[in-house]
Amino acid sequence: MSVPPHRQSARPPGRSPRADRFDDPYVRGSRGRPGGAPSTLVTGSRRGLTALGTALVVLVLGGIGAAIDTAIFGSLKYAFGLLFIGACVLVALRVHADDLLGVVIMPPLVFALITIGGGYLHPSTGSGSSGLRDKVIDIASELILHAPILLAAFLLVLLIALFRGRRAQIARRERLRASAAHPNERRGRPQH
Repeated sequence: MSVPPHRQSARPPGRSPRADRFDDPYVRGSRGRPGGAPSTLVTGSRRGLTALGTALVVLVLGGIGAAIDTAIFGSLKYAFGLLFIGACVLVALRVHADDLLGVVIMPPLVFALITIGGGYLHPSTGSGSSGLRDKVIDIASELILHAPILLAAFLLVLLIALFRGRRAQIARRERLRASAAHPNERRGRPQH
């Protein structure tokens, strides 16, 4: 592409228009990211975890805590509580701003999966029968007895998500104001 002699290009010499396209983070794909890993289903991009990624992290860490507690104490106790709450806080801090709603509804779902699995695989009634009624009682008792862990994790995730959501909303407003204040400029270059 040649530039007429009366117009000079705003880009540095030797730089193609295609290269400018990859400077924009919203247009750039994983190929244009210098030194970064390609996006995946879990990490999404360098911005943080996806909603599915957060659920997987909490499920794995909570499951490890549940396995430790079941092996030592015979039911869910301290390791599960610490790892579950810690994982929920960690993913709330690292999730995409666009997936904050997903991370808020994730703790009850993952908690239910872990406690249902724990109640089914390691019954707490110890009556020896394996009937459906006893399994339901074991699962319900696990859910009820460990509700404070879920409540603590949910409240912490909700507070972090509200704080991060408000910050993201303010940042979006500032970007809109900046773009409205300078309508003739695009990516820091005046239009000709």
